[in-house]
Amino acid sequence: MSTSTSTPDWRPSPTYVYYIPPSEASEYRHYTPSDTFNLQLEFDYPSYWWLQEHMGETGILSIFLGDQRFLTLPTPSPVDNHPTPNDFGIIHIWIMPSKPGQTPETELKSHKQNYSNIHWMTLLNDYQTTVDGRDAYVLEYQTDDLESSPSLMFNRRVYFMVNDQVYEIIYTVAEKDRGEEFESGYEYFFKSLKIVP
Repeated sequence: MSTSTSTPDWRPSPTYVYYIPPSEASEYRHYTPSDTFNLQLEFDYPSYWWLQEHMGETGILSIFLGDQRFLTLPTPSPVDNHPTPNDFGIIHIWIMPSKPGQTPETELKSHKQNYSNIHWMTLLNDYQTTVDGRDAYVLEYQTDDLESSPSLMFNRRVYFMVNDQVYEIIYTVAEKDRGEEFESGYEYFFKSLKIVP
């Protein structure tokens, strides 16, 4: 989520409109938005990951990419905002209509300020980068919350804008798994991001 009133551990209800199952046919799959999504982003991701598109009740779009071990977890009920704790790697992509004065930099500053007051979060780094030639801002931090994960987790949030939409990519992986297979998949995914008309 991307407002100053957001709750860091909020989870969307599982109202998924599209699902791409894992496939071993090729090493990578190419993602193109489904017809129901107003999205200007394409990318590649490892074929053994799962991918789900989600449209929230308020029209906020999101995409979830994750380690295939997520598929072994019990499916939470629609009212369960606290799914089974795990430390599997995941990527969330949030797409929200922009508000007046909102920029990638204001998103970073807002989250940085909010997270500095949460005892189980440790801010690590923030910097500027690009996504397919667009300015983007990055916030890195750790979370140590046993209710959501049994491990110390590394998080990277990337903020950028396309026309009237704010894009936020949240990469989460256990610190013990840094530099391994899921992180390599994330690096490939991130380098492949392409903004399309």
